[in-house]
Amino acid sequence: MKRVPVIIFGAGGVGQALMKQIVHGRTQALTRNQCHFDIIAVADSQSCLWSANGLTDEQLLTLIQDKRAGRPVNSVPEERPTDMDILETAVAASLENVTIVDVTAAAGMEPVIDRALDLQYSVVLANKKPLAGPWIAAKRYFDHPRLRHESTVGGGQPVIATLRYLLDVNDTIHEITGQLSGSLGFMCGRLDKDDTFSQAIAAAKAHGYTEPDPRDDLGGQDVMRKILILGRMAGWPLEAADLQVESLYPASLAEVSVADFMAATPQLDTAMAARISAAREKGQVLRYVARVTADNGSVNLQELPAGSSLANMKYISFRTGLYNDEPLLIGGKGAGVEMTAAGVLGDMLDLVREQQHYT
Repeated sequence: MKRVPVIIFGAGGVGQALMKQIVHGRTQALTRNQCHFDIIAVADSQSCLWSANGLTDEQLLTLIQDKRAGRPVNSVPEERPTDMDILETAVAASLENVTIVDVTAAAGMEPVIDRALDLQYSVVLANKKPLAGPWIAAKRYFDHPRLRHESTVGGGQPVIATLRYLLDVNDTIHEITGQLSGSLGFMCGRLDKDDTFSQAIAAAKAHGYTEPDPRDDLGGQDVMRKILILGRMAGWPLEAADLQVESLYPASLAEVSVADFMAATPQLDTAMAARISAAREKGQVLRYVARVTADNGSVNLQELPAGSSLANMKYISFRTGLYNDEPLLIGGKGAGVEMTAAGVLGDMLDLVREQQHYT
């Protein structure tokens, strides 16, 4: 049995679901992959809990309960070490074959990721920002043998694995399109049912489908990062500036508080209602769609035929040399913390299997 030390950055919904899946999947991991994940550190934004020998399952389950109750991962008052300090603690403890898991949405994680890779540690990302930053910094993460990032696009859908397969068999990628936001898909569905735009935003926020600040979804940046990651995987060294992104709220509401933004959303209803009406006259509905090619890309609200499958599911479409007349589609539910966490765990197990194969 191989024991794999794990450091988890992020103890929000995805981090908690990941820890729970690791704890409850011990027997499966041992039976199918002959490995045991020793979670040696869990860090949230306020604190860090560390044990060089691995936190016990009881400690992990208690940690999850504490986080759900609004408490930090470590209740002992002390200054939180930096992310780099946490990594260097593993180095000082002479731990080998460590897996670093980033399930945050934090910016600035690149130095930690770079240091981990230089140490020949494994890295699993659900955090999209390192992969969608400037190409000069991000390029080493693509096709790196010790880095995986299935959950950055599509949540639990095998989007990255499918694109990797297409590249492995030397298929030529022409275009990638898709509906990549569950929250915006939910809002568009509510618009189909005659909700106003402000009502659709409020409903998505109330159900927990949006980020705490819905502008993080409505601005299109999250979708832009996803399609940019896919484009870069396809071999196109694009920058964010190469993609045209339509924000669904005006710049005048960019700097107000979340409460003030929510109060102001009825101002957006008239313009959106006009777009809905224009689409319906043509038998179409509005959907937020991303597209990328070798040269550029777009992320915007588009009209799609109301009865089409593409208008009624979250999907990724690959148009390639082999799948040209009829693109390869991956569709269905992929969002949610449990599915995203499962994608992270799958990446962790893939890395274990690959290392076992070459050692």
